[in-house]
Amino acid sequence: MAANPMRRIEVDKVVINMAVGESGEKLAKAEKLLERIADQKPIKRLAKRTIQPFSIKKGEAIACKVTLRGERAKDFLKRCFKIQNKLLMSQFDTYGNFSFGIAEHTDFGIHYDPKVGIYGMDVSVSLKRPGYRIKERRIEKKKLPGKQRMSEGEGIAFLEKEYGVEMVE
Repeated sequence: MAANPMRRIEVDKVVINMAVGESGEKLAKAEKLLERIADQKPIKRLAKRTIQPFSIKKGEAIACKVTLRGERAKDFLKRCFKIQNKLLMSQFDTYGNFSFGIAEHTDFGIHYDPKVGIYGMDVSVSLKRPGYRIKERRIEKKKLPGKQRMSEGEGIAFLEKEYGVEMVE
């Protein structure tokens, strides 16, 4: 007898964030790199408040991000886990979602250019089960039942099985 299809776990979305800390030429270079890595046009992220020591003004563009879904998200995760195949248990939240960092964009096979520099990025992954839409839809929004929610352990088991990721304490 087949397993319940509503208990299947899948990747909902992958968000890649490249924080530069300043606008201008440095941010433009980061945007080009992120577009090359993700094959999708990034959007700019604005500073929420002014931070005087870092000379960041509220409303100034200081980062860029891309949200991948579906096959693009799965393909990007496969590329990421070829680079970094170990995750810490502390990188998971209580619902099985996780985040990790990639130190250098050159890990993706992009050659180093001294004019561009080296950029790192944060990758956040949301996992879901079929039926999660009931908590996000506009009409007749409902709470997700406890048995349909994912746990940290289920998220870890999914990663080990699907992507062969090694867990470290």
